[in-house]
Amino acid sequence: MKRFLLLAAIMLGFALVARAQEAVFITNTASAETSVSADDIKAILLGNKTKWTGGGVIKLIVLTEGPVNDKVIRDHTQRSADQFDKYWKKLVFTGKGMPPATAKTDADVIDYVSKTPGAFGYIAKESATDKVKILVIK
Repeated sequence: MKRFLLLAAIMLGFALVARAQEAVFITNTASAETSVSADDIKAILLGNKTKWTGGGVIKLIVLTEGPVNDKVIRDHTQRSADQFDKYWKKLVFTGKGMPPATAKTDADVIDYVSKTPGAFGYIAKESATDKVKILVIK
């Protein structure tokens, strides 16, 4: 019985960690964009897509740490957070890109996106507010 309870507790812990890492992609509420493809997410995160379909400039903001950041970077760029950071440093050093804005917390990302037309970022799903627009992944 003790083994069963221990196993159940471990499984519950994994489920909570997985849920805590669920992310949503957000933009400014004034944006005409309502959805984004997985390919677009990768291109935006890697600096290869810099303009929205409707025209405006994409202003990327990324988290600097945490499980949501690690999961988004791993799942959408196929890189570790460290590799992602080095990728951007190389782009900047070679003059091929401007680094994304950075934030330590979901609240900081929400604040930036809510105040910045064209902004694109990601946060934990449970942190989302009506100050930003959640994009549907198509």
